[in-house]
Amino acid sequence: MDTVEPLEPLVTAYDGLVCDLDGVVYRGSDAVPGAAEALKKLVDRGMRVVYATNNASRVPAEVAAQIADVGAPATASDVVSSAQAGAARLAEQLEPGSAVLALGGAGAAEALRDAGLVPVDPGADAHELEAVRAVLQGYGKQLRVSDFETAARLLTTGLPWVATNDDATLPLPWGQSPGNGAYVDLLASALRRRPHVVGKPHPPLYRLALERLGMPAARTLAVGDRLATDIAGAEAAGLDSAWVLTGVDGPSELLAAEARPTYVLGSLDDLLRPYAVSVRDGDTWRCGAARVTPAHDGLRIEQGSASVIEVVRAGLAALLAMRDDPAGSPGEAEKSIAVGAEALDRLLDDV
Repeated sequence: MDTVEPLEPLVTAYDGLVCDLDGVVYRGSDAVPGAAEALKKLVDRGMRVVYATNNASRVPAEVAAQIADVGAPATASDVVSSAQAGAARLAEQLEPGSAVLALGGAGAAEALRDAGLVPVDPGADAHELEAVRAVLQGYGKQLRVSDFETAARLLTTGLPWVATNDDATLPLPWGQSPGNGAYVDLLASALRRRPHVVGKPHPPLYRLALERLGMPAARTLAVGDRLATDIAGAEAAGLDSAWVLTGVDGPSELLAAEARPTYVLGSLDDLLRPYAVSVRDGDTWRCGAARVTPAHDGLRIEQGSASVIEVVRAGLAALLAMRDDPAGSPGEAEKSIAVGAEALDRLLDDV
């Protein structure tokens, strides 16, 4: 983690930003504090911003309207969806004007039309279905059992099959609902084959975002709150990543994850602030004024005048070092790491 020079704002190192939405810009219908203002300042500085979303059920104009409603700058062309990535993939394989079964919401159908393909509804008549040359599968709340039966019948013939994303769950105010990945598994279990998946954490969505930005990966930063999708996807696409701690994942999740972000941010505001990197000083890790030392019962934290995010950066660096080079028995090391991660989680909860 941490590749910029100490005390330089991250914005100075990049020209383009691929920004996740839920947990970064907004949480449901509520704005993440300070996010819209930070994005405005980034755009005013000349940074090009696109918003990358795995949500394939909505059209980009609808997504852009929600972004604008919380005060951030956005137009439909600034939104890059997994439906668009899926349609782009099929447009590379098929003749222009080919018919594609649009198994999902309005976002899938619009993306296919924009890519020069003809979306076909699962409820279409036999003549229209006979012309179908591929299937694009995305989430759609109105999908019926008969729609999946139609898709299965077509896919049994070996047609190309692209899924917008394989997120197993969909967060809702009351908890977790089955996501597109659950419905992909439904078809896959019947067909004994799996689709090509284009959404995060797979690279195609980020590659499409880079095309939209017109910038090289080396000058583009991906920002997200989910390690398994946003950060892993950026890594797979060869992008630097900034993990922002305004969403669902916290320090405990990082210690259990394979993906490692390039940077750790408290919020989007931190893109505009001097970035203090974590450095090792003997057995202690320093970040700004924060000093964190691993101990057998977790972490010894000296915050001083440091910000909470500087403490978290130093603490995460110490815990990752403990994980990669454990001292003592494996059981003792795991317990110390878990206790230290929980302490960092609590520190963020109190902010």
